[in-house]
Amino acid sequence: MKDVAANCDTLMHIFERVNFFLQRLNRYTGIPFTKDFTELLGKIMAQILSILALSTKMMTERRMKKLLKRLMGKTNVEDALLRLDLLTKEESLMVAARNLEVTHTIKVLVENIDDKLQRLLLLVGTVVDHQS
Repeated sequence: MKDVAANCDTLMHIFERVNFFLQRLNRYTGIPFTKDFTELLGKIMAQILSILALSTKMMTERRMKKLLKRLMGKTNVEDALLRLDLLTKEESLMVAARNLEVTHTIKVLVENIDDKLQRLLLLVGTVVDHQS
């Protein structure tokens, strides 16, 4: 009975992780992505579909007990989960890199605006001096 409870927890963990990714994916809508990030999200979605397909296949064979038992020891499910872990970690790194890129772009834009404002103030000061 302990094994069944542990296996149910594993199954719940799988579905929670899928849910968390889908929540993040929902937040990503409307944000322009780089080609690399779009490819990574596609790989994550493919991995999720693979995990769901493997789980569904086992369930449709009416072997729920075996499914729960296999989820702990079946290498294809374990491999799929490990791959999903790797991809979602890569997703976090890509988001961090993109944030750095956007931050740098904003810094450059602010510096350019500051430079133009300083030149404008000098020009305005020069014009005021000439009018006095």
